Amino acid sequence: MEARPVPAVIRAPGEVVPNRYRSGVVTPPIPGIVVRRLASVGERVRKGQPLAVLNSVDLAAAQADYQIAEQEWRRVRQLGKEIVSDKRFNETDIQRRQAMSRLLGFGMSPRDVAALGDSLPADAGRLTLVAPQDGTVYSDDFVVGERVEPGKVLFTVADGTSIWIDARVNAADAKKIAKGAAATIHVGDDSRPAVVGATTPAMDEVTRTVSIRLEADNADGRLRPGMFADVEITSTDSAPALAVPLDSVLRGPDGDWFVYTPDAEGAFVAKEITVLRSGGGLAVIDGIPPGRAVVTSGAFFVQSEGAKGSLGGDHH
Repeated sequence: MEARPVPAVIRAPGEVVPNRYRSGVVTPPIPGIVVRRLASVGERVRKGQPLAVLNSVDLAAAQADYQIAEQEWRRVRQLGKEIVSDKRFNETDIQRRQAMSRLLGFGMSPRDVAALGDSLPADAGRLTLVAPQDGTVYSDDFVVGERVEPGKVLFTVADGTSIWIDARVNAADAKKIAKGAAATIHVGDDSRPAVVGATTPAMDEVTRTVSIRLEADNADGRLRPGMFADVEITSTDSAPALAVPLDSVLRGPDGDWFVYTPDAEGAFVAKEITVLRSGGGLAVIDGIPPGRAVVTSGAFFVQSEGAKGSLGGDHH
C-alpha cells in the first residue's frame, strides 16, 4: 500500500431543512376568515386535497359582479348586433371577462365560475384552499376564526422523501467545495450519503460563515426538519495519504480499528490502525508502513475465518 492523493474532508455542523424545491405553501388569494380546518401538521395529503375553507366578503362581492356582468352579456348577445352597437357589445363582453378573471384570480376554478347561476349560491363567499402537491403538512400556522390576508402562509406542504441539510462552513473552506461533491451526513446514529447542491454566494454577517446546501434521500422518513447534523464534505483539495476502502477497515470487540495484512508465511494478520478520517468511500489510516500489503476486498470474510481460529494477529 502506497500513499496516494486523497481528497480532504471538510467537517461542519448542519441542520435538516425541507427541500424547498419540493415544497409548496398555501396562502389565501383574498382577505377572509378561516371557517374550517381540513388538515393538520404531520398529515399526508394529495395534490388538490382540500385543506381549509375561507369566508370572504370580497369573494361574495366579486361573484355578484360576475353574475350581473354575465346576465347583461346574455341580454346583449340575445339582442344581437343589429340592435346593440358594436361598442356596447364589446364593452359588455369585456366587463364579463374581467369579472370572470377576477374570480379566477381569487382562486375559483373555471368550472365553479361557470356553475354560478342567476342568483348567489348559499355558500357565496366560501373558498376552499387545496394542497399544491403531494406531501406532508409541515406547518399550519393559523386558528379557525382568524382573519387572514393575502400572502399569509397557512400551510407548508413538502415532499419529505428528499431533504436538504444546511451546513455552515468558513469562507476559506467554502472555496474548496464544489457543486456535486460527495458528502456524508450524521444525525445521531444515522449516517447516509449526500450531495452538495449549492453554495450560498453571500456570507452571513453575524456568524461569518457560508451556507452549503446538501441534498440527501429520506425515503425512510427518519430525518425531520430541525434535526442537527454533522456533515463531512469532500474537498477539492487533496494530499498524499495512506487510504483504503472503508469496507477493509474493521472494528474489533474492544472497539479498536484494524485491517488485515499477510505475514511472511502468507497468513492474514489483524493489524491495529488509527482511522484519521473517512469520506468518499475511503478511510485515511495510520499504523501501517507504506509498501505493506493490506486486504482491501473480502475483509469481512477474512474476519469470519479468523473467528474460527485459522488466522493469527496482534488484535485482541
